[in-house]
Amino acid sequence: MRRSLKVISLLMLVMVMGLTACSSGSKNGSSGESGGKVDLSMTIWGSEDEKKIYQERLDIVKQTYPDINVKLNVVAGDYDQKVQTMIAGGTAPDIMMIAENYQAYASKNQIIPLDDMIQANNVNMSERYSDDIANLMKYDGKQFGLPDRAGAMVLFYNKDLFDKAGVEYPTKDWTQDDLMAAAQKLTVKENGKTTQWGYYPGSWWPQWMQLIYQNGGSLFDESGKPTFNTEPVRKALQFMNDLTFTHGASPTPTEIADMGNIGADPLFAQGKIAMETTGFWNIGSLAKVEGINWDISPVWGETNAFFNGLTITNASKHKEEAFKVIEALTTPEAQMPMVKAGQDAPATKAGLSSDEFLNAEYGGKKINMAAFSESTIYAEPFNPQWNEMMKLINDKLGVYFNNKATLDDTVTEIQSGLERLYK
Repeated sequence: MRRSLKVISLLMLVMVMGLTACSSGSKNGSSGESGGKVDLSMTIWGSEDEKKIYQERLDIVKQTYPDINVKLNVVAGDYDQKVQTMIAGGTAPDIMMIAENYQAYASKNQIIPLDDMIQANNVNMSERYSDDIANLMKYDGKQFGLPDRAGAMVLFYNKDLFDKAGVEYPTKDWTQDDLMAAAQKLTVKENGKTTQWGYYPGSWWPQWMQLIYQNGGSLFDESGKPTFNTEPVRKALQFMNDLTFTHGASPTPTEIADMGNIGADPLFAQGKIAMETTGFWNIGSLAKVEGINWDISPVWGETNAFFNGLTITNASKHKEEAFKVIEALTTPEAQMPMVKAGQDAPATKAGLSSDEFLNAEYGGKKINMAAFSESTIYAEPFNPQWNEMMKLINDKLGVYFNNKATLDDTVTEIQSGLERLYK
């Protein structure tokens, strides 16, 4: 009898352990289980205001997926370095916001391709995105992220300065020659000193790189070999230096230093330059400036996009649930808080064409927000060695844009450096 009681007690213990295990599995919500609660983590960069908007968007997603909880973390400072530390330490988030260096993560197998889940969840990428925006997050032929924000670089122009100079407002049909001609007419000198410049692109890579692609060039050929020492590249760089040192229609580095190394955005706000090309963020800044009559236009020809996207880490134990979240975040409903807050240009067709985006007022006025959807984005040459590539190029271009190196020497040295980097 006592032995029978022991057997019964042992069976009961096994049953309790089994029930506990089932309960634990449901609570942890392993992928494929129905009815289980799942906890995910998501990292972004940005301000507290941006975190607030992302949380609003996640709250909308939770209405569709009430059993998926997402903890949102804003990583301050060096985002990539801190996220890499998390990955190395075994505390990688499930969902990561990543921008142009996503290929570095993809090449290290730290984020996963989404193609199978896109297909399994019947996500129509061509309906959701224009092709150029969808392709922003492709690597080795695979889709590694869903673009979330993707504002093209657009042309900001001062309407009063255009009117005063008798120059017609810019349009998408402009060419580089039109830009150069307008910049010269919009440049003003008083007593031998320039007081207003027509255009200031600065030396940031989106500025010179767009010119290369507009010229039919690229940084690499189809086989992946560098193509910096080519005519389209030479023509683009020559355009930049001619604008500044031949025509005086853009401030020189010395003139910029004399003004306190001020950037293009504040120079435009002060009425010292008539045109600049920059991103969506400048709209919010200008909306706070009184006394400036401005608008935006699509850039003449192809340009680049300032974007970020949502990716899933390879370390995530809940990849299917993570995909549901990022897919839902890129639907019109969940992108609307970003649009209404004027936080950024949405990546999706629906967001860019929405009445809320197109008819938004900034500083009490409407501007040509259709410039974003009307822009054409070139295939930006992102690659796993992007940071090393840009350092190599910028070190040489910095000398050239100060007019202290020849074009031949500059493109030859950069070409040689790129060939060593990508051998």
